[in-house]
Amino acid sequence: MNVPTVADLFANGQTPEVLFWVGCAGSFDQRAQKITRAFVTILDKVGIQYAVLGKEEMCT
Repeated sequence: MNVPTVADLFANGQTPEVLFWVGCAGSFDQRAQKITRAFVTILDKVGIQYAVLGKEEMCT
């Protein structure tokens, strides 16, 4: 699964339509990771350009 980061898109002169904030649960909890992957699959299938913060994202 290839999930773009905001930094990657900005480096290519692109701006995402949606910033997908994954959060702590979506990153670390195994059950929530399934939801995160499913949401990314949906975004890909409907053609929405999105990005995550990647290493810039912090847990709240």
